Amino acid sequence: MSEGDSSPNEDSVDDGVDLRDKLQAMEKRLSKLREIRGQHNDKANRSADQRNAVQKQYKEQRKKLDLKLEEIKAIRAIVKQHKDRRNSIQSQMKELFGRQRSSRDNEKKGRSVGAEYNKLSAEVSGIEERLETSGTITLETEKKLVKMVKDMHKRLAELEPELKAQELIKVDLDDIEGTIARMKQEADDAHQLMLEKVSEADEASKGMDEMFSHRDFLKAEGDRFHDAFVADKEKANEIHEKALELMKQVTEVKGLMKAERKERRSWIDDHNASVVAEMQTGADSDEVADELVKSLLEDGNLSIGGTLDSDSKETVQRTKRKPKNKKKKITPWRKE
Repeated sequence: MSEGDSSPNEDSVDDGVDLRDKLQAMEKRLSKLREIRGQHNDKANRSADQRNAVQKQYKEQRKKLDLKLEEIKAIRAIVKQHKDRRNSIQSQMKELFGRQRSSRDNEKKGRSVGAEYNKLSAEVSGIEERLETSGTITLETEKKLVKMVKDMHKRLAELEPELKAQELIKVDLDDIEGTIARMKQEADDAHQLMLEKVSEADEASKGMDEMFSHRDFLKAEGDRFHDAFVADKEKANEIHEKALELMKQVTEVKGLMKAERKERRSWIDDHNASVVAEMQTGADSDEVADELVKSLLEDGNLSIGGTLDSDSKETVQRTKRKPKNKKKKITPWRKE
């Protein structure tokens, strides 16, 4: 093997350099992708923390609103109770007023009935007394007077029930008036209590619009931070997918480089073995020694001294004085 053949193939070296450069570029890009992915994850985590903090405030605000609404609801329930009581009393008062009006009408009617009854009674008494005491009236006149008395008695019989009913209405009318007075006071009291509770509810409702507005703001902010969290997470996942694909390519390049290193190692091992074989002497190698012995046996006799019988003393001495030619040293390749 010549000295010029002792170097590795230049194309292989160039391929190795290209792969190393490619691997370095890919690893640099992979590191950049990981950095960008980390940035997106950090942003997502910050958005998540802000979202959680805002949502906590939102829950607290909603709890305050619920308590306030329950308070106002309880007050309005009392307002409704007083209002219902007032309306109920007023409804009863209207009914009693109607009865009172009817009673008064009946009273007026009762007075006319009494006057008629009294008048008829007096007339009946006068006619009966005339019939009993007068002896000068004719038979025809007597018949007419008797008939008149019968008709008057009949009318008196019709007026008697109305007179009795009028006496009962008078008693009820006195009670109705007192009842109406008491009920009017109760209705006024219920109305006043209702107005007081209405004012209390209005006072409790102050600031509710601001509380509702703040609640809606917190909800919107929580939604905004959540959307930002989702967006950054999606970006981080996209970068992660690219990083996984690039890692596969890095693994492939590393495999190619490993195969090339293995191929170069095999070539260097063969080269070094050939160099060692060339540098060996008969004393170092049994095979070389056997070849030398075979060659000497074919050319002449071999004596114990290492000379042939045909060699003269002078030739032997000249041979002994002749310096040995030094073999050119061939340096073996080191393994990478």
